[in-house]
Amino acid sequence: MSSWPALTEALRAMDPGEFQLWLEPLTVAADEPSRLVLACPNAFHLAWVREHCLPRLKALAEELGLGCEIRLCLNTTPPALNKPSQIVNTAPHQLDLPNLASDRPRLNARFRFETFVVGAGNEFALAAARALARDEHFLSSSLYLVSDTGLGKSHLAQAVGHQAAGQRVAYLTAEDFANQMIAALRTKRMEAFKARFRQNCDLLLLEEVQFLAGKDKTQDELGYTLDALLDAGKRIVFTGSRPPERIKGLKPHLASRIGAGLTAPIAPPDQATRVRILEAMASQEGAAVGHEVLEYLAEHAPGDVRRLQAALVGLLAQGSLTRRPLDLRLAAEVLGSLRQDLRRLTPQKILAAVATAHGLEPAALTGKSRKQAITRPRNLALYLCRRHTEATFAELGRLFNRDHSTVIYGVDQVERALAGDPRLGQEVAFLEQRLGV
Repeated sequence: MSSWPALTEALRAMDPGEFQLWLEPLTVAADEPSRLVLACPNAFHLAWVREHCLPRLKALAEELGLGCEIRLCLNTTPPALNKPSQIVNTAPHQLDLPNLASDRPRLNARFRFETFVVGAGNEFALAAARALARDEHFLSSSLYLVSDTGLGKSHLAQAVGHQAAGQRVAYLTAEDFANQMIAALRTKRMEAFKARFRQNCDLLLLEEVQFLAGKDKTQDELGYTLDALLDAGKRIVFTGSRPPERIKGLKPHLASRIGAGLTAPIAPPDQATRVRILEAMASQEGAAVGHEVLEYLAEHAPGDVRRLQAALVGLLAQGSLTRRPLDLRLAAEVLGSLRQDLRRLTPQKILAAVATAHGLEPAALTGKSRKQAITRPRNLALYLCRRHTEATFAELGRLFNRDHSTVIYGVDQVERALAGDPRLGQEVAFLEQRLGV
């Protein structure tokens, strides 16, 4: 009698969400009367199932009278035959979309002009994005938004896309563009690929152009695409972590095309803008927080805008759980805890913990490999380092043997994926639990 079908039926009825995330990807390596061996797609998945699901599996097997020993192992099937476990879906999107207007791009519904908090450091970028969205050609038909991660360039780029209702919008990262081009070459569908962007597109939103560094053929194809779009009077929004002429490995002709339009840098928010950001966050949470408390958080919360959010979330959680007022005293305690976490954790500890959880040596994450099994945990480690330490992008670049833009891109990949990947959210929570934060 097979044990796994009976177990899966009972498990799916108990918790459909957890079953889909963690148990459905398992495959049966052996299903015998005395033992059941389940293969996990990767080392991290195995660690999670062993810690969170295996005791329940064993108890359920006993309740059902199956009388079999349950063990876990790693799936040794070649990766191409497995379901991919990825931070983001890097598989090419459909290349033969007949009408981009009928297939709306994956824009974040929250990233609109009306939800963007304006301040001294971003008011020019906001004005430029609004002008381009209104198709005011007296400025430029292309816009390059440049900033460090977490300062709003993706928000503005997608806000332009939201305002282009009824038009054919293509929104993708530079990595998406490269992957789609590679797939088109392999499947001999380059003409469809070219037509999608050169003929069937009114507005191109291309994020994180620094990813193209060193990819000469992709840069050439993008250059031809940009020429076709600009010659036809179409609009383009680029985002990146640094000016195009400062992206090492970007060809001069492509850097010139990207930089030929309007460049709008976004600076870190000043104190007044930080307060307004916190006010907007509190309003979204439906929480009433005093202005002096928000000012205190804005002044003393360490790091970037995401740490502002962490401080506010910590304040609201503490107040809710302990039924204490959201006052300056509680704010000081929350910030003190955040600073202790930052001092206690180091990037080296995070690197080692993430590597161990994925069954790797730390040296693998700092090496040159670009395999998915390495880049995924590497990006997770970079994200956790930025979230829980005060290490700069430059310091993380030295630790992980990566340049500044690659570190920013890796962190941004995780942040983007968290919005739509519950399994990744649980993975981050699991790692944070291991790290004690």
